Amino acid sequence: MKAINYLYFTLLCFSLSCTNDDVSNQEPKEFTPFLRFNFLVNSNNEPLVYPQVVANRLPLSTYDNTSLKTLKIPVALSSQNYAETVSAQYSLQTGLPQTAYTVTPERLTFTASQPTDTIYLSFNERWGSQESLVFELTEVSDPAIQLGNLNDAYPNKRLEIKLGEVTTTYRLNTSRIDLTGQLGEEVKFRVEFPSGFIASEIDDNSLFSFLDGFDYTLERSEIANDFIEYTVTLNESLANDDVNFQSIVSLAALENYQLSGNSNLLLIKPIKAERDLATNPASNFYDTSNPFYLARGENWIDHDNDGECTWRSWTAFAVPVVVSANNPNAVLGSDNDTPDPADDIYYDAFKIGFVAPLAGRTTNPFNLQRWFDNEATNADVSPGFNIEAAIEFFPEDGTSTTQGTVAVIPQFLAISSRDDKLYEFAISGSGTYRQVTDDLWEIKLELRVKNDALYGGTVTSEYYIYSDRGYEDPADLPGNSCVNEKTL
Repeated sequence: MKAINYLYFTLLCFSLSCTNDDVSNQEPKEFTPFLRFNFLVNSNNEPLVYPQVVANRLPLSTYDNTSLKTLKIPVALSSQNYAETVSAQYSLQTGLPQTAYTVTPERLTFTASQPTDTIYLSFNERWGSQESLVFELTEVSDPAIQLGNLNDAYPNKRLEIKLGEVTTTYRLNTSRIDLTGQLGEEVKFRVEFPSGFIASEIDDNSLFSFLDGFDYTLERSEIANDFIEYTVTLNESLANDDVNFQSIVSLAALENYQLSGNSNLLLIKPIKAERDLATNPASNFYDTSNPFYLARGENWIDHDNDGECTWRSWTAFAVPVVVSANNPNAVLGSDNDTPDPADDIYYDAFKIGFVAPLAGRTTNPFNLQRWFDNEATNADVSPGFNIEAAIEFFPEDGTSTTQGTVAVIPQFLAISSRDDKLYEFAISGSGTYRQVTDDLWEIKLELRVKNDALYGGTVTSEYYIYSDRGYEDPADLPGNSCVNEKTL
């Protein structure tokens, strides 16, 4: 009997200290409603935004903040048995000047359908060392509601935000945008600030440098917690299908911010080629039923830095390039088993990419991870190891179903060292493709990579890429030079 009583007592204590906001309406009469801070973080110590939850995690009473992004602080009412709105007040103590931050709202409100309200803390200036902000719940409109949890171990009536050292970085969200070339066409890109930014520190006139091959305007179109979006508008028609029009937008050096990722954006109106969509050569180099499908290849390289070039095998996750339904190269990839065309997925019939299937990870496009030592392979710092659109196919005469030419899609790849040193590589290249057997396709190409710091200009490397195993080893290229491994 003692064991049963002990179990009941344990369950009761657990229920009273629970952080779940969805408290049942069938509350015992003696239940005391309470109001508390419900500030939760994930396994990476990143704040969760209501209604996100993580099992077995308790709200924090102290949080070390190292980001300039707006901090969202949830405050939760335990009960939903309220016919009228409940309001609450909080205090804030800090040594920061009032110009350094903004806090809203002044008063919190709760209803039966919305038992959580949020305090928004944003930063207008950088802070010094040993600064903090202390929030405390001070008043609630219903005196029956207790301020803080019903236990002394985790009251959560008070929350301290300690301000730590911030390393602010910035990058472009993409390295290439294709244009159709119509007068007035609009495309968008973002400058991302993973740790947030101070709005007064970002001047559009000094944020970019340009190498323009056509006339366009660039305007800020949206500002958010961790990015600024810009809209490019074409001021001229790029109607000549036989001409490749290019402009480059580059991020300039910015005081107090460190480049981390793409810093060059290629705006390009490619040459337009007449190609039969029914050939769909890209589909031979991906398999949407297998998220871990690998393209396989050989790269002529001096990987050991011993002065001897050899073919080295490599693999990379190969994927289709998703496009809109009105893209001239669009072929239906999936209708998601519904009659509604709104959820249809379309792929580019003539392009493939190399992208890892797991968020935050990268793959080995063109064997580039073997080109370097000390390279960082996480997607946030080396996005160049994922190439959303890498190779484009041009069927012979526009109609061949067995062979044609390929182009490495020109773009910039951002790759960092493990010591956070950023390198950018301009890639291009060309070659051919063919059907070897019923089940095997081959690409033969030369990749050109430009980086002045590592190579003093442009280097070239030869490749074979196959849709599957079972290919014959390529013949050596004794007269060809090859790249060797560089330490980043």
